[in-house]
Amino acid sequence: MKNRLISSLLFIIIGALLILVPLYIVPVCPPPEVASMPTDMANNMMNHEMAHSPSGTIMKCFWTARAEVGIGIVVIAIGLLILFSRTVFVRMGLSMALACISFFTTAIPTILIGVCPGAMMLCNMGTKPALILLSALLLVVAIINTLYLNKASKKLNFR
Repeated sequence: MKNRLISSLLFIIIGALLILVPLYIVPVCPPPEVASMPTDMANNMMNHEMAHSPSGTIMKCFWTARAEVGIGIVVIAIGLLILFSRTVFVRMGLSMALACISFFTTAIPTILIGVCPGAMMLCNMGTKPALILLSALLLVVAIINTLYLNKASKKLNFR
């Protein structure tokens, strides 16, 4: 029970950070129509869906943030599944899945979508390194949990 609680809590926290980093902690560039508006009007627009920009293109970091939010939601969901799962083998499989997801989390800001091309932009200096660090943390925690659960499964004497 102790491992379930600790590991699932760690995964839920990492998932929440994957959501919060690109949106609030180290925010990415807003879409062009929001960036040019007064602050109160821009805050209202951020609450609505903005798929297209008539004034120009949306920066790549905006789409990276959206993808990372989706991954964060999946990590939280798997963390909750680990919390409520009673069998060691299911938890081990979910931890292995999170290890694989961590590679995808790294690939989004680096290879798949990317961030803004400007080296001095906040998304390049802050968001991208923070997401890479979080994905490395997710990988380490998932591998440690998998190894721990593998050792615990051997104590159950399955043949």
